[in-house]
Amino acid sequence: MKQKKTGIILMVFILIMTMLPTFSSAAAKLSLRVELNGERIIFPDAQPYVDKNNRVQVPVRFVSEALGAKVGWTSKTKTVSIQLEETSVNLVIDKKTYTVTGASKQMDTAALRKSNRTFVPLRFVSEALGANVKWDSQNFTVSITTGDGVTASTGESNSSIIPGSPNFDWDAWEASRSVEGKTEKITTEGFSFYSVYKSGLGVSDDGYKKEDGNTRTLIIILISLGDVGGDNLDEKFKDAEEVLRQKVDGKVVDSIINYVKQKNDREDELEEKVFKDDTYRIVVASGYMAGINIEIWYK
Repeated sequence: MKQKKTGIILMVFILIMTMLPTFSSAAAKLSLRVELNGERIIFPDAQPYVDKNNRVQVPVRFVSEALGAKVGWTSKTKTVSIQLEETSVNLVIDKKTYTVTGASKQMDTAALRKSNRTFVPLRFVSEALGANVKWDSQNFTVSITTGDGVTASTGESNSSIIPGSPNFDWDAWEASRSVEGKTEKITTEGFSFYSVYKSGLGVSDDGYKKEDGNTRTLIIILISLGDVGGDNLDEKFKDAEEVLRQKVDGKVVDSIINYVKQKNDREDELEEKVFKDDTYRIVVASGYMAGINIEIWYK
């Protein structure tokens, strides 16, 4: 009888141990979530991610749209300037030293340029602007609070400017972009595309001009993962392929699509890889908990 009880206990222990990896895997698949005054923020294009220093990086556009600040960029010095009422924050790309209203401060990470977008460390910028930031590691969520839930610069409810919130004006947002099924396509250097596809694919031009030569991207394709309501990756891959095949050599497009399909979950990473044909250079990369960026350049 004693041996039977011991055997049952051993079986239960083995069962528990085999279940643990499943629980760990499920936790790892959580999407990075950012909340402002209790409301989730949906990032329509560039997605926030956790950098190598375990800091959440967000596109600087978030600071202006959600926190109500004014954002400037000085290309000569690679400086991002953020102004909210009397508070000014200046960060230099790839530098850990920054200033808050003239006072020099130090952080353990840095602002950076990624796929022609500027990202800034969420905690340091938010706290410099007077917001409180909390990190929930269990739910992979950043919670930001700004006092009474209003923007300091306008006094209006944040909910009207946060994409995905109940009062967000999606019609106005869509009117500023080319949306599949609602507006005409944009054309850049022979590539025709929508800014937003029904699949959720995002495509943007970078203001390319002939005089830029091969020093500036023509277009950027963003395949996001972890969308609200679920992903339709097959449709996103299909739309991305349609854009590429307009001008890029077919065999090169096949190689690109085969490579991006290696990422199925947000925690998967794709090392930066360059594909070339006779005319174009296509750069593909994706970091941990980030979408897939496909940049098209002239060779």
